[in-house]
Amino acid sequence: DNIGCSCRYQLTIEADLFINSTCVKSRTVEKVAGQYQTIMIGDEPVSYTGEEIWHHNYTIIVSLSLLVISCGSCCCFRNYYRVRTGRAGYFIVYVLAAISLVFQCLLLSKSKSQDRFISYDDMLRDTMNKNFNPPPTTAAPSAAISPESSHDNQQLQFPPWSACLLIKDNNIILPEWLAYHYTVLPLRRLIVAVDPTSKTDPRYIFDQYKSIGMNVTVWTDDDYWVDGARDHEQRNFRITNETLPAYAQDRLVYRQKIFYHGCLKQLKTENRTWTAVVDADEYIAFNYLDESSSEGPSWCYTKHRFDGHLDERRQCEETCSSLNSTCDTVEKDKFYCEIPHCANQEQRKSFRTKLNQSATAAEHIHKHFDRQFDMHDCIVLARYLFSSGESNRSVIEKGVDEAFNATLFHTLRYRLRTELDNAQPGKSIIDVSRYDRRTVTSPHRLHSKCLSEGNAYVDNFMMSFRVHHYVGSWESFRLRGHELFMQRNNQSGWVVDNTTPQYTAKEGTRTWLSQFTNLVGSEKALDLTERIRVREEREVEQIFLN
Repeated sequence: DNIGCSCRYQLTIEADLFINSTCVKSRTVEKVAGQYQTIMIGDEPVSYTGEEIWHHNYTIIVSLSLLVISCGSCCCFRNYYRVRTGRAGYFIVYVLAAISLVFQCLLLSKSKSQDRFISYDDMLRDTMNKNFNPPPTTAAPSAAISPESSHDNQQLQFPPWSACLLIKDNNIILPEWLAYHYTVLPLRRLIVAVDPTSKTDPRYIFDQYKSIGMNVTVWTDDDYWVDGARDHEQRNFRITNETLPAYAQDRLVYRQKIFYHGCLKQLKTENRTWTAVVDADEYIAFNYLDESSSEGPSWCYTKHRFDGHLDERRQCEETCSSLNSTCDTVEKDKFYCEIPHCANQEQRKSFRTKLNQSATAAEHIHKHFDRQFDMHDCIVLARYLFSSGESNRSVIEKGVDEAFNATLFHTLRYRLRTELDNAQPGKSIIDVSRYDRRTVTSPHRLHSKCLSEGNAYVDNFMMSFRVHHYVGSWESFRLRGHELFMQRNNQSGWVVDNTTPQYTAKEGTRTWLSQFTNLVGSEKALDLTERIRVREEREVEQIFLN
């Protein structure tokens, strides 16, 4: 496929000199012509691979180390060998020195046999002249990954996203979930586990999305199940009317944990990067400021306090660093981060003000506006519930092609959510290229190293993205029961949020559905969203009739 992996250098330029260079994990995506895409050094785009530089540095370090060992042996241990072993000791020193020199020659010879080496001076000069253009390289394709769609090369300038999705009777809402994340992330790789008690079969939907380059694998329990210690964690355990509700819930959580663990390990072997671990009624959205909201900017706090223990101090430093601020002591064992105040428009220094400069989540991460994605491989996002309260028809149809029925799309139809200080337990995104295969301990905060407040909650003001959780229409929810439907809608303090439908394009802001139509064509977009949904609603109706 078109994904190439390399170790790349993050360079700091000051006074025309390189004062720092740090090798960071990154992924590159080749252009159609086979060239790697650029990364940013300050305001300058640079395009290169770092393997040659890394190999050269490694060779120099090892060679010099062996030279020091040989010379040191001659100088420091000569008298020791002479006293202990007589003249024979000299031969030991000479042999050691000879072996060291042979290794140096071999390593230097191997280094010279490599393709063109790029020196720091060459890289600096070429960067300054804006002429740097390395010879094209071709990454070996992975047998586990099928080629991505050829008609959306513009969207795939940056590494596409993956997702792990566990579903049960979600067919009605699944087409919108796929189309939305295909556009906004962009999602191109999906591993799905279908709950064996599900009454509906989603394979027809996934087959349709494969036609636009979505690489989908459907797993059964055979592919990931690992028996746990308790009875309801055994694969052959069956839930009946007599099963305690607590056991049924615990089994669901256990299923989520072992599936996510297996899914993340598989995606790591496929050299994937950022991965969403959310449900089919949850959408990863840009954490825009909604100007129409009465809440005001959610990051407008003058101070954010942290407790004094080590983890909190570290989080304070990371938070302040990402906001170009400093972590200060407010009192003994208490720290705070000074957050730019937003009373004046010009004082909005938060990285969130730059969200509208990126069309997709992948692009935003690639531009390094938010340093948290470089510092952490797993991040918990705040999650907010959207009710089934109807919005004005003229509002939800704004920017939507007249060929579509906007009321069939939850992200367009429902605009009422809970307040920002009333979040649900969060959901995680994770860069599987840096995943150390540790056990997943929660479907919310995947493991203890995920960036959060120490649990499944997080301060929304410091995040680039958040998760929107939709109750949805009764037609899509009915297989889950009326009681739960009413319970989720029985919240107070709903506020209007118009941010989910937004998609930022070079031509200006449009709805994500308009952009999806632009990517795949009007008829194809209708087939993959509205028409599949109508088909699945009929299938659910037949289930109730039977």
